[in-house]
Amino acid sequence: MMRSPFLLNVADLLARDGSSRADTVEAPVDWSMDLIRILPDPPLRADLMLHPVSNGVALTGTVVFATEDTCMRCLASSTTDRSVTVGALFDRSGDEETYPLDGHEIDVEQMLRDEALLSLPIAPSCGDDCPGVVTTPQTDLNMDPSDSDGVSRSPFAVLKDLLEPEA
Repeated sequence: MMRSPFLLNVADLLARDGSSRADTVEAPVDWSMDLIRILPDPPLRADLMLHPVSNGVALTGTVVFATEDTCMRCLASSTTDRSVTVGALFDRSGDEETYPLDGHEIDVEQMLRDEALLSLPIAPSCGDDCPGVVTTPQTDLNMDPSDSDGVSRSPFAVLKDLLEPEA
């Protein structure tokens, strides 16, 4: 069975004579939320610094990854390179605010997943120049603007017939 790249041996840090050390985790992941997916290629890379603390290990660092984003307005897809700063505490206390320390190893996968996914925008957008909301499933407003044929695709366009013309 292959060893997980997210498992880090911290026995030297728990020995009380250990000093801080750098470590790197690099692994393909396929994590997603609604309209954003962290891509497996290029692999997620976490440059971490591990610090001994009483009853555990404190971890700080930077995580770099790429996402495939779907604009919530026009449904256009794009790729974005992202970076997030992380910090966490691993200990044996069982406290809900820390991650578990199991023997002489810490599993940083859940912490990296939490931090990466929480850093993503809730409502991704392709930018200020986004052409707008898709009104039919087959319409791509980036290629076929809504006013190109002079017909309004607004669901409220039928209401204009209810107004009496001004004299």
